[in-house]
Amino acid sequence: MTGRAKTLLSDATREEQAACIRLLALSVAQHREKCDFVAFRESAEYFKPKSNCKEKARLFMQSRNIVEEALEIVRVLAAEAPPKAATAPEEKLSDKRKQLRINVSAPVKLIWPGDDEPTNANLQNISWGGASITVVNARTHSGDTLQVLLPGINSSTINIEAKVLRTWELSSSQGEGIAVRFSSFATKDQDEFEDVLKLLAQSEDNVGLRQHARLTQRLDIQFDGPDELHATLDDISAGGLGVTVPDPLQIGQSLEAVISTLDEGCTLKLRARVVRLEPVKMGNIELYHAGLKFEHPSRELNNLTRELIVQLAGLHQ
Repeated sequence: MTGRAKTLLSDATREEQAACIRLLALSVAQHREKCDFVAFRESAEYFKPKSNCKEKARLFMQSRNIVEEALEIVRVLAAEAPPKAATAPEEKLSDKRKQLRINVSAPVKLIWPGDDEPTNANLQNISWGGASITVVNARTHSGDTLQVLLPGINSSTINIEAKVLRTWELSSSQGEGIAVRFSSFATKDQDEFEDVLKLLAQSEDNVGLRQHARLTQRLDIQFDGPDELHATLDDISAGGLGVTVPDPLQIGQSLEAVISTLDEGCTLKLRARVVRLEPVKMGNIELYHAGLKFEHPSRELNNLTRELIVQLAGLHQ
């Protein structure tokens, strides 16, 4: 960052910088909600004590999500390697596509933000972390959160919360495309979703991809006994966890974290997204400290950790 923008940030105190971020995020939340211009002074009214408390709490939660979204994008951009010379298609797929993206045309349903009734849509491709979907009219914008209703096995339906990454118009008046990243799953749907992906990956269209990418990356996080695991449960229930790994992970990548004691007496399998990655030195060995954010509703994480505490208590009896 150079020029006047750098000077402005250098002159501002940390409190002023934090206040600017809060105001900008709140303004963006209002822009997205109203799809119209909102003056900073109008946004600033919500910081006054007499503002509508219910409306204020809702907008502040949205603005917090916007800051989190922006921070993740900044970290992803910083982590990306410089452009490399063009390589053969097979090499590019093997190098860049860490998870299998399955090409499939199948009907799905979407629930737009603020709606209760589902809308018909068509799945174009899907992976562990997200999907590409086509609709007649995309009633959403980048950054919005919608629900994807994916047909499961045995007539079940998998309800997935997804964040919109981008939308675009299709050619020849064929509607619009939406790219989404899966952001939250009910834990009961994890295995069902994985089974659906495995089934779809067996189709002839995806046979060639299987040798270049895997369904998802598994990260085994083991603790040396129940006491050590118990000490970490508060972090898990709060939605995140820091771990040290021998090999670098990809920021923004969604993976399967299997948390257990060394004897596997207690095990917890969760979806998690890498939101931070920092190299650390231990002597001559380079390791990586990764920040994980679990992709499950906070209430379910609380319930799961409480159940695990009961199991851990049983091990001490």
